[in-house]
Amino acid sequence: MKIVIEKLKKKDLKDAILVYDENHNSITNYDKLYKVYTEIYENPLYHNFVAKADDKIVELATIILNYDIVDDLKPFLTVWNFGIKETYRRKKIGTKMFQYILEFAEKYECSFISLLAEKENIGAQLFYEKMGFSKEVGYVKFLN
Repeated sequence: MKIVIEKLKKKDLKDAILVYDENHNSITNYDKLYKVYTEIYENPLYHNFVAKADDKIVELATIILNYDIVDDLKPFLTVWNFGIKETYRRKKIGTKMFQYILEFAEKYECSFISLLAEKENIGAQLFYEKMGFSKEVGYVKFLN
């Protein structure tokens, strides 16, 4: 199986977002997504990557470059919308994506990478710990 990590292209939007929607039983507003896509795509702080297995999108990750205004003023990354199709899990594709993200963070001299996992998603938590992440306390307040 050939795995390629690349920047998300507009033509691949629906297939990429389906990865997230299938994992979270959600339905993305595609009309709105297509309207804001260019703005997101051209923003140098936002990066959406996909993993393709034999030219089929099987994983999505959004990373956001944040600039810190305290301490050493080093940037940091936030990983968001990380997900892989269930049938492609445990095939080292997620590991390859995180290696790609780590290289991206090193390129921008980031001081750390942050992400969230749902408290009931033990599989994701174990995967993140295997990737070298430590479990910290975080809070989220969902609006609307």
